[in-house]
Amino acid sequence: MLRSLIVSTSFALMALSAQASPEAEALIAGTATEISNAEASENTIKQAVDIDAIANFTLGKYSHRVSDADKARFKTAFEKFLVGTFQDQKNKLKNAKVDVIGSVDRNDKDSVVETRVTQKGEDPQTVRWRVIERNGEWRVVDVEVLGLWLAIEQRAQIAAILDKPRATIDDAIAALDS
Repeated sequence: MLRSLIVSTSFALMALSAQASPEAEALIAGTATEISNAEASENTIKQAVDIDAIANFTLGKYSHRVSDADKARFKTAFEKFLVGTFQDQKNKLKNAKVDVIGSVDRNDKDSVVETRVTQKGEDPQTVRWRVIERNGEWRVVDVEVLGLWLAIEQRAQIAAILDKPRATIDDAIAALDS
C-alpha cells in the first residue's frame, strides 16, 4: 500500500540534497554522482532526509499516543522502508537528469524546491521538495510527485490503519514491511 507511492517517487530521490540557495544545483549534481555507489546512496538518504521528523509527522495524532519505544520502532521501520525502496529503484536513478527549476521560500527556514527529473526515454517529471533548515542544516521533509505529497499521503494511510478498532503500532509497522 505505502510501497506503491514510494516506488513512484523514489526515482527522484537523487535530488534530496536540494537547498533553496545558489548551491542547489551543485548539491544535486554531487548527490547524483553518489547514486552509483549503493552504500553512498543509502547514506545520502539518511543525511538529506529528516527521517525522524517525517516518521513523527506520519504518525500524526498517534505520535502523542504511542510510547517512545514504539515511536523508535516505527521510525526504524520507516527508515528501513524508505532506504529499501530507494535501493530497489536504484537502477532507474543512475542515468536520470535532475534540473532545479526554482524555489519558493515559505519563510527563511522553509522552502519548496522545484526540480525536473528526466529519465532516458521518458517524459520529464516535476518533483517538488519541501526543505526545512534546522540547526543550520537543510533537510528534506516532504516530496511531491504527480500532485501527491508523500509525507501527507503516508500520514493519511497510517491514520487509516491506526483508526481501526484494536489497531496497534505493530499494524502500522507491518504496513511498512509489506
